[in-house]
Amino acid sequence: MSPENRTRSTLGPLPRRSSWMAGGALTSLALVVVGIASPAFATATNMQAAKTVRAASPTGGGDRCELHRKPNHDVRDEQAGPRGGGGDECGKRGPTGPTGPTGPRGPQGEPGQDGADGATGATGATGTDGADGATGATGTDGADGATGATGATGTDGADGATGATGATGATGPCSDIDSYAPSNSESFSAALTGGLAYAGRSSTTGGNIAWTDLTNADNPGYPFGTACGISIIDQGNDSYVRVLTTDGNVYQTHGDTNGTNFIWDEGWTALTAPVPGVLRGKAFKGDLMRGAPPNHLP
Repeated sequence: MSPENRTRSTLGPLPRRSSWMAGGALTSLALVVVGIASPAFATATNMQAAKTVRAASPTGGGDRCELHRKPNHDVRDEQAGPRGGGGDECGKRGPTGPTGPTGPRGPQGEPGQDGADGATGATGATGTDGADGATGATGTDGADGATGATGATGTDGADGATGATGATGATGPCSDIDSYAPSNSESFSAALTGGLAYAGRSSTTGGNIAWTDLTNADNPGYPFGTACGISIIDQGNDSYVRVLTTDGNVYQTHGDTNGTNFIWDEGWTALTAPVPGVLRGKAFKGDLMRGAPPNHLP
């Protein structure tokens, strides 16, 4: 309904409207400042605003503009005022109320991001050296290293003085051999080696020799350890082997050599030893006592 057809208040619409607007403005301002901190504060604020509206009413009983409103009343009609004339006083805005009290502190916000690292400070002065620590225990020996390369050969040293002549060693074993051929169908030989005497026979002149040991049990009296020269002689069915010892003695043994026999089973006997001054000065030419040709050769 248009405000022109409503019953006018004796006080006019302005005072009633001013009281209503003042209470609403204070309430809105208080809610904005406080930030609707809590339901209890909001309720107390609404109650205070209601008291303010009632105190501003001249009749003590509500808003004048509110009393004249009818159903389907549009508040914008009051703000526009009566058509064709000055505005209704109910449509004017009242003065701004005092600032409400500061509301409680809100919850703490999220921590901000870490700031950039500051510049590195200058290096401090070097401290004094600490005291030397105690000597540690001796470690175990390490493994032996590889053998180094052989060094170059040094120069030969000067020859030392000649040493004294050593004692004469023992006489070594003598070795000797003697042979003859009584015919062109056989030959006899005598050999001394390793200190032992042997007699040998060959079925041909210069053929292979079969040896017989002349120092075994069948030939006692052999001069072991001193025999150093040997010879053999033959006449008919008899043959003799003689040895010369290192001390100048001569020993002889006999063998049977007739036909195919070659038997040496007799002991050794000592012969007359040669004496200095009696030795011959000419070459031996054979057995001259029996008139045989030299070396018994035909």
